[in-house]
Amino acid sequence: MEDFKLLKNQDKHVVMDYLEKNHIESTFIIGNIEKYGLKNNKLKKNNGDYYGYFNDGDLKGIFSFTNMGSFICHYEDDRILNKIVLLKAVKKYKPKYIFGMKKMIEPLWKKLERTFEWYSYDDCNYMILNSKEFEYFTSDMKIVKAKDFDFFKAVDFLIEVEKAFNRKPKTVNELKNSVYERIGEEEYLYLLNEDKVVAQGVIKTTTSKINQIEGVYTLPEYRGNGYAKAIVSKLCKNIIDKGKLPALIVSKTNESAKNAYERIGFKYYDDYIMAEIKIN
Repeated sequence: MEDFKLLKNQDKHVVMDYLEKNHIESTFIIGNIEKYGLKNNKLKKNNGDYYGYFNDGDLKGIFSFTNMGSFICHYEDDRILNKIVLLKAVKKYKPKYIFGMKKMIEPLWKKLERTFEWYSYDDCNYMILNSKEFEYFTSDMKIVKAKDFDFFKAVDFLIEVEKAFNRKPKTVNELKNSVYERIGEEEYLYLLNEDKVVAQGVIKTTTSKINQIEGVYTLPEYRGNGYAKAIVSKLCKNIIDKGKLPALIVSKTNESAKNAYERIGFKYYDDYIMAEIKIN
């Protein structure tokens, strides 16, 4: 007997048992549930509604629709992809983004291709640090925590980051709120050149086993100086010191970044997809 239902906090034990078997592939989902639980707090952008696919009482898949418009999933039984209940859920929430391991997302897209319209599509590598090969790169430039740095001195840099990541322009107040939210929940570092922010890196996704590094960016005129390597190295050391595994996602077309991460000690783990979508 099959069932597709909205998960509640009383389901957390079953959900976490399922996710722990697939920890690396389910990092985003695990991080959100560990932090917020299964009950959706509409005021938290990374909160969301979680649906479980059960077959004969066993949990075989989890489908998450976050308040920020992301659709994230993991499933062990692909029969769910043929179920009208999944299509109805996707149409109900109308997600703007979909991401995950390619082996999860590609079959899903093929089943729902009449429902999805791709706006942008990035084929990526999911990489994990081999701690035995970790090479710690340093820089003469100062690395500081974003929470300890004057926000208004970083505004110009943060606006450039928004443009670089193709995000909608923010007002200064919206940008400030976004940064303070990140500072409150994540480890966020700046690299300074003569008191000017020129590079950043963030530990965004946190689980009991993995910390995922994101948002690595260096201003174009300062590239080639090893600043990104220095920030990522610092974040990796902090993660390792916590007894966790550093991971990150990088576009397959970004050869310079891939090479830099490989020199630090990162190894390819699997293909990963990040896409902006529209529900028809």
